[in-house]
Amino acid sequence: MLTQRGLRNLRCLDLCCGNAEFAEILRDRFGMQVTCADYAPVHLEHARRLGFDILEVDLDADAPALERTINAVREQFDLIVSLATIEHVFDSNNVFALCYHALKPNGLFLVNTPNISFVAYRMYSAFSGNRPFDEGHHIRFWTYRFLRTNLFLNGFDVQQEARRFYALSDVVFQRAFRGRTMLASMVTRAFCICEILQHFPFGKELFTDQLTVLARKAAIPPLGFGVPSVQCALAEISDADMRSRAVARIKQAYVRGWLTEFPYLTSFVKELK
Repeated sequence: MLTQRGLRNLRCLDLCCGNAEFAEILRDRFGMQVTCADYAPVHLEHARRLGFDILEVDLDADAPALERTINAVREQFDLIVSLATIEHVFDSNNVFALCYHALKPNGLFLVNTPNISFVAYRMYSAFSGNRPFDEGHHIRFWTYRFLRTNLFLNGFDVQQEARRFYALSDVVFQRAFRGRTMLASMVTRAFCICEILQHFPFGKELFTDQLTVLARKAAIPPLGFGVPSVQCALAEISDADMRSRAVARIKQAYVRGWLTEFPYLTSFVKELK
């Protein structure tokens, strides 16, 4: 996506940078001025030694701490990259709020996460009785529809998406089949057919294990996802015109059918004036 859109020489935040592998790619291949953000001191120190500016961020911090972080980076970045992060955060609204406020007007947000609709993960749950990532550190699971809806309600418009099948580890089905390595290996190899099936229109949701979405910041404040967060966000908007546009946005999500599986939120939106 970065290459296709000619995105170079931007001020970029690598959110939850880990060992800063992608930050190095952003800097060395795309000429980005990168700030590495993470909550782990060992990651921040490693990034600092590599020559990056660093930012300590805890996305599960309380509201005052998160607000202090937001104020420190408000409208500083052209691009924010979040790879394999959002599935690890308890309150994903925090991710979207931080990214929205840290971006300049019309800034871009590149987010990547596993696709829970992938047929292999469905099979794993059916055979094992567990969630696909039962090691415990994946907190929330995402489909393209759910990710797009969350982005939309948090002030972003999707510009491009790239669902893709990369690979499936034997370990996934070794757990599902209680350590039967040969059976797990056979099933895993069978999923190579996803390389073909992912290119069919119906296959983008079922046969891709990764979601990658590029979204642009809109002139609508983030509302969050869920009735309490939307209520609080609307209550904090003092400008009548801005509130009207915010209400119109969430109603647009309802009209598009993006909220049908969330009856409490749907009921709330119907009553909005």
